[in-house]
Amino acid sequence: MRFLKTSVILTALFATSLANAHNVWLEPINDANAAGQYVVKFGHEQTEAYPEQKLKAVKLLDSKGNITNATYQFKEGEAYLNAENASQVFIRFDNGVWSKLPSGKYVEKTKKQEPTAELSVNPVKFGKAVLQWDEQAMKAHGMEYELVPQAQPKAGKPLQILVLHKGKPVKDIKVGLGEDAPFNLTNDKGIAEFTPQAGYNKVWAEFEENVKGNPDYDSRSIEYMLTFDAE
Repeated sequence: MRFLKTSVILTALFATSLANAHNVWLEPINDANAAGQYVVKFGHEQTEAYPEQKLKAVKLLDSKGNITNATYQFKEGEAYLNAENASQVFIRFDNGVWSKLPSGKYVEKTKKQEPTAELSVNPVKFGKAVLQWDEQAMKAHGMEYELVPQAQPKAGKPLQILVLHKGKPVKDIKVGLGEDAPFNLTNDKGIAEFTPQAGYNKVWAEFEENVKGNPDYDSRSIEYMLTFDAE
């Protein structure tokens, strides 16, 4: 009985992870003939295809600070775009509503669709790719959530990262390599340290929001992925 109870708990936790632990980020296409071409990736331990309607926004920031909507092609469950002239790319991805049934199983349905649900959560994913270390790289750009490097990253050297929500620094936000990895918490000024490695880096952060009066879900789970290259 003890083994069975433990198995049920682990299954429920695993289902929660599947629903909430995924992230979204921008990756360059590894092809000598595809300079400036990128793909929006989604997944956790492995990348996964996703419905186009879940990709809510892809925005390009140029070296002067101007923001425009990106034009992308969606094929085989992923979005492809040209960001050759972009300084940064911002991504917003809504992973729907996931409800926990009394059995512990999570299904992609709202509270209204599953009246027996014990809880319902809306996982929202944000991505930010720093492509050029120009004057825009260390600035905030008016996004709802944002991670802002405070210097150009150097491999092996701790980097201060400012965490913002609606333009204001946020304390006690987890910042690290991912949900399953060690993390640091932001201080009173919204700053946490991250030590980059040489090459391509992913910096993960997590926010939690309670939601009142929404008929579809009880809370929002917000995960953020900042990406950049370091030498």
